[in-house]
Amino acid sequence: MILRIPTMCAPRAARSVAVMSPARLLIALAATAALTGCFSGGADKAGGSSAPVVLRLATADSGLRPEVEQPEFFAEQVAKLSHGRLRIEVVRAPAGEAIPDPEARVAGMVRDGRFQLGWIGARAWDTVGVDAFQALQAPFLITDKGLLDEVVAGEIGKRMLAGLHGGVEGIALVPGLLRHPFGVKHAFASLDDFAGARVRVIPSRASEALMRALGATPVHVASDAVGTTAGRGGFDVREQSLGSDPAGTWLTANLTFFGKALTLFGNAAALQELSGEQRGVLRRAGELTVKHAIAAAPADQDLALDYCTAARVVIAADADLAALRRAAAPVYSQLERDPGTRQAIAEIRALKAQLPPAVPVDVPASCSEPVEADARRARDPAFVDGTYRWRLTREGARRAGTPEDAEDPYGQVETMTLRDGRWLLGGDDQDHGTFAIRGDRLVFDWPRTNSVLTFSFKRHEDGTLAITPVLPMDQGDQYVWASGPWQRVGPPVRAIPSP
Repeated sequence: MILRIPTMCAPRAARSVAVMSPARLLIALAATAALTGCFSGGADKAGGSSAPVVLRLATADSGLRPEVEQPEFFAEQVAKLSHGRLRIEVVRAPAGEAIPDPEARVAGMVRDGRFQLGWIGARAWDTVGVDAFQALQAPFLITDKGLLDEVVAGEIGKRMLAGLHGGVEGIALVPGLLRHPFGVKHAFASLDDFAGARVRVIPSRASEALMRALGATPVHVASDAVGTTAGRGGFDVREQSLGSDPAGTWLTANLTFFGKALTLFGNAAALQELSGEQRGVLRRAGELTVKHAIAAAPADQDLALDYCTAARVVIAADADLAALRRAAAPVYSQLERDPGTRQAIAEIRALKAQLPPAVPVDVPASCSEPVEADARRARDPAFVDGTYRWRLTREGARRAGTPEDAEDPYGQVETMTLRDGRWLLGGDDQDHGTFAIRGDRLVFDWPRTNSVLTFSFKRHEDGTLAITPVLPMDQGDQYVWASGPWQRVGPPVRAIPSP
């Protein structure tokens, strides 16, 4: 059983991930169901107790994807290095997903002792009075992954991490991915594109200063409202990494605002409660996490090519990039008022000059071809009324270009009901909407995800619909909706909610 000694107790967060096998997770949950989520505090620094010490790590990210899975990797390393005597419980989104500043909230939770460890983007620290990482946000300075890795993992990054203060202490600075513009309705590849635009940014004084310098207005949107807000015109473009999945947007692949880094840090008092050996385990696990993040990160070139299947990708002209850099010059004047930031920017420039030039991202011309409005003849949607079924297959996943996952529901049968221009996928009332037929296209409006999916189709004599995704489209949607032909099994029998 995992023992927690209640010295720094906090209410348990609703969303937590214990890093262990599913079977062991069930056993641990059963064993600890009656206990509070408290820090053992390293109460026995001499190692007299056989019970493991459990530290709770809060991270602002709610989902697991390659760019944000590193806290779990860190937890695994801590368990290995300590032979199970020190464990990390990763708690995701403890502040919820309905707020626009979850990173600043997590920083406060760790400072207040509600969590012993935290994991947030370095960009957010300037919103809570720490300017040590602002050089990472210097506009258009870190524009390739190799430079980002060198800065973050080297002496510059170590000095930045040492600049944490106010009740928290740095453990590791972990490189993330580069940040690019993703336009909602068109590409953002020139200074004119940004003039008057609303840009969704993660709260950061440096990021906001950049957008204002480009003539844009920074806006803050909670993560659970991004799709709805974009669909309603609440913003025109967002700064984001290629590790995310903003399907259906316009990526400018060679326009890099800055590189993202993640801070792993702890409550200073809680860390002092640990033994020297335990603190050493945390720092060694942090070093291994940095190395893993560098080795496991895909190249921007590969990410951009993959992105062609879900959206449009454009390359900004050299003259436009130069104009954007000139417009951002006032941000440097602001950042360099701080001596430490000024020194870090100078060192990053010097390091950049020493490294080999980055290979520019290159994508086929077809990636940037606009999706023209569909002017095909509208047809009576009753033509395809019926109940349809198809099976999810590995071949469908490969065809969509999605990576194989042992947990994918291969063999699962999907059911679609089409009736009078409305559709219902399965029996989940959330997944329904309206559809139209335009020529040989089926066009599905999906309100819950603020998206429109278009498929070309052919109807066979037995009523089967052979459908093919019309790109751009999210790869997961391609797999689920078009893994196989839709076999008509009868008339529409399910009731479909009104839109």
